[in-house]
Amino acid sequence: MKLTRRQFLSASLASAAVAPWFAGCVRRPEVVRILWTNDTHGQLVPIYHREAYGPEFLKENGIAWGSVEAYLTSSVDFLSLARRYGKVGGYAYLAALIQKERAAYPGRTLLLDAGDAWYGSAIALLTEGRAVVEVMNAMGYDAMTLHWEFNLGKEVLLARIREAAFPVLAQNLVDTDFEDRVLKASIVKDLEGIRVAVVGQAYPFSLLTTERRDANPGWRMGYREEALQEEIWRVRREEGAQIVILLSHMGYAQDRVFAERIEGVDVIVGGHTHDILWQPVRVGRTLIVQAGSHGKLLGSLDLQVRGGKIVGFRHTLLPVLPQRIDPDPAIDRLITELYAPYRDRLGRVIGEAHSLLYRRHLYGGTTDAFLVEAYREIMDADLGCAPGWRFGTTLLPGPITVEDVYNAMKPTPSPLYRARLSGRRIREAIEDNLDNVFNPDPLQRLGGDVLRCAGARVWFRKENPRGSRVLQMEVNGRPLTEDQMYTVATSGGRTQYMDSQPSQTERPAVEEIIAYIAKRRLIQAERLQTFVEVS
Repeated sequence: MKLTRRQFLSASLASAAVAPWFAGCVRRPEVVRILWTNDTHGQLVPIYHREAYGPEFLKENGIAWGSVEAYLTSSVDFLSLARRYGKVGGYAYLAALIQKERAAYPGRTLLLDAGDAWYGSAIALLTEGRAVVEVMNAMGYDAMTLHWEFNLGKEVLLARIREAAFPVLAQNLVDTDFEDRVLKASIVKDLEGIRVAVVGQAYPFSLLTTERRDANPGWRMGYREEALQEEIWRVRREEGAQIVILLSHMGYAQDRVFAERIEGVDVIVGGHTHDILWQPVRVGRTLIVQAGSHGKLLGSLDLQVRGGKIVGFRHTLLPVLPQRIDPDPAIDRLITELYAPYRDRLGRVIGEAHSLLYRRHLYGGTTDAFLVEAYREIMDADLGCAPGWRFGTTLLPGPITVEDVYNAMKPTPSPLYRARLSGRRIREAIEDNLDNVFNPDPLQRLGGDVLRCAGARVWFRKENPRGSRVLQMEVNGRPLTEDQMYTVATSGGRTQYMDSQPSQTERPAVEEIIAYIAKRRLIQAERLQTFVEVS
């Protein structure tokens, strides 16, 4: 029998001993509702966003081609569906859905964010995260954790945390002097008699992936697995927590590992890898949920509780489609006010896209292809390289604005660098990146997709051990020579630090790209073909 969308999204993965929702209960269970966002990347207003998932993903999840769910979560027929369904996300529309979902259980609803909320858009960068904090305050978030927020730098980040009307949790962030925790590890909330703990696990490698190495002096991070386990036992034993939620920005594969190794966690609300889990994944006694990215979906998980224990659940991912939702008026007004000082600048049209520009792809999308070629040309370099960031909006063929460049291409303040590196160092950097992505141990992966490079061609085998995945490499059509020096144009990652004295532009790379587009006007790109996987 074919399930309806509602039946499909509500399907329970609980053990066979758990009855369907509310069925056959001697005493009607109580409900705790968890609402969450993750990886919104500061996109306060609606955007376009193309995913990398293909037809297999739709088939595995029972999603019909051409449906709203297909549009939100796959690349299949994206351009035609984008023109049919319009932009996605936007906090005013998220707020309207949240208000509706809260209304059913006003005293037993938690609103959480799993990180990457204050960084990744024009408005987030230009206000140093303040605009997003103000909107989240107005929406009534209960807690969040962190990752890209560390790119703000220690002083600014702490200022934003003080301004937040909700706790920012990170049990795994400590100072380097005594390893004291910098932020709260957890909160425990009494939801009309049901005590629920939320423990925060920030991205363990955040301090290694910031653009400036000195952005957060005096801090140390990591998984801190033993400390996490101790905190979970503490909130249960000392604070009477009946339900424990791990608010995680580690990534789906890492969450699975922790669900196997950490005891006492009922739910992991995850982020970082932008996974779209139409159904929760059960690992042992732990449910893992994640709701994609860029504010396209609002996650909702109802926990059915009896006698202080979870006896069932209902899960839904709610599409955030502005065409079908009236925005929350108060949040809409607030966002308009926050944008007012920047609207003329951000709205300026500087060029036109003649092809679909998207980022999300393991080996680099069309946006990445354009960006690294532009880097190479601007800096007159042999290679143009950029990190394999997962975040970035999609641009449909048509006008390109200044805000589009920030949101889709480069929402960070670093300059454009020109480094001189030997062929050996370039090969080592690529080997290191491939290990970050394909290491069989999820806890050894630093995150992100494969490095984007223009001017290079790399044949590799991902199953090979660390340091030996690259089989062959070319630079501009000629075999890489290990002792030869090459120039590399880059921004946003850490490649420039491999040269002790790289040259750099006076203005941020994003401004260089804006000027580059304004000069050329017409932009077209095909997907990157740098990496060739050998079986």
